[in-house]
Amino acid sequence: MADGDDGETPLDVVILAGRLGLDDDGWPLGPLLDRLEGRGIAPRVVCTERPDARRDPRIVEVPSLGRRWLKGLAVRRLFHGRTIPRPAVLHALHEETTETALAMAETWRIPYIQTVDDFLVAEDGLRISRRWLHAFVVSSDELRDVLTDDLAVPADRVTVIPPGILVEPAPSSPPSRSGEPKVPVVGVAGPPLAETGFAIFLEAAKIVLARGRDLEFLIAVQGGDSLEVRRHAMALRIQERVTVADFDVVGPRLWSVLDVYCQPSLEPSAGRTLTLALVQGVPSIAANVRGLRGLIEPGRSGLLVPPDDPASLADAMLDLLDHPERAQDLGAAARTTLRARFDLDAEADKLAALYRKAAEPPPSPADAGSTPSTGAPSTS
Repeated sequence: MADGDDGETPLDVVILAGRLGLDDDGWPLGPLLDRLEGRGIAPRVVCTERPDARRDPRIVEVPSLGRRWLKGLAVRRLFHGRTIPRPAVLHALHEETTETALAMAETWRIPYIQTVDDFLVAEDGLRISRRWLHAFVVSSDELRDVLTDDLAVPADRVTVIPPGILVEPAPSSPPSRSGEPKVPVVGVAGPPLAETGFAIFLEAAKIVLARGRDLEFLIAVQGGDSLEVRRHAMALRIQERVTVADFDVVGPRLWSVLDVYCQPSLEPSAGRTLTLALVQGVPSIAANVRGLRGLIEPGRSGLLVPPDDPASLADAMLDLLDHPERAQDLGAAARTTLRARFDLDAEADKLAALYRKAAEPPPSPADAGSTPSTGAPSTS
C-alpha cells in the first residue's frame, strides 16, 4: 500500500456497514472515505448490500453477512482473509453489524469501534467485547448521556462525532401553472411505523384543512408498506389533499417541493431526516422528544411541539405558513447551524484521530480475557 503524505504507512481500517443506499443517503460514505485517505487512513468497507451504481473499489459487498443462516460462513471467510486482509482497527457503523464486529475483533484480537445512532438500540443494550471494544461513537450529546447516565458506560469510552452531510443544491420548484400562486406543501418522511407519527401528521392535516386552508400534504414513506398510511388518509376523508409517495431516497428532490417539514415522532429519535431538512434550510417542526429537541433551538432554528398533539402541530404549521419571512429566517438559521455541526471534514478529523488512538498498543498487557457481555454495555 502506498505511503501517506507524511511518509507513514496508512492505517488499515475496516468499516462494517449494513445496506447502503438507504442508511447513507445524504450521509455520504464515498466522500468520507476520500477524506479519511487524506488523513493517513486506508479505509475499506464491507457491506451487506449496495446499489448497482456504486463501483467504489473500497466498498466490498458481502450479502451473506445480512442473512441469518449464511452469516457464520461469511464471517469465517472474513476471518481467513479471503475477503479482506486483517486490519488494524474495525468500525461497526450500523447496528446490524455489531455481532460481526464482536466476532471479528475476538478472533483477530484487534480493537474495534461501535457506532450507536439509535436511542432504542442504546436503551436495549449491546453485546460487546470487554477486551477489544475501544469506544462507542454517538452522533449527539443526548445519545452520549443515554450510554453514560442510563447504561453506566465510562465517559472516556464514548466519543461524540456528528456524521458529516454532503449538501446537494435543491432543484428549483416547478413554476405554477397559469401564473397561479403555488399551493403550500407540508411534508413528513420516515418508515411506516406507529412511532414515526404519520397518524398525528394526518390528523393535524385534517385540522388545517377544516379551517379552510388551501394546502397540500406529502408523506414520503421510506421502506415498508404505505397501504396503512393511505387508508388512514381515506378514513379521515382528506386523501385528495394527501400524496403518499415511496421515497427510497430522501434528498434534494423532496426538499425542493416542501414549504414546511414536520417530524412528529412519538419516541426518541436521532432525527436523521430532520437533520437533512434543517441542513437544506427547510422551515421545520419537530416533536419535543429526546434527540429531536437537540437539533432545534425553539423559535430560532425551528419549532418544537408536544408529541402526540395534532392540534399543536396544526397550529405550528399555520404559524410558519402565515409568517413566511419568519419561516425563512428559521430555515436560514438552521442551515447555518447544522451545516457547521454536521461537517464532513470535522467528522473525518475526529474519526482519523480515534482510529489512531485505538490502534495504539495498550500501556500494559491486559490480564483479563475478552469475555463478551450481553444486555447493557459494560467495559473493563
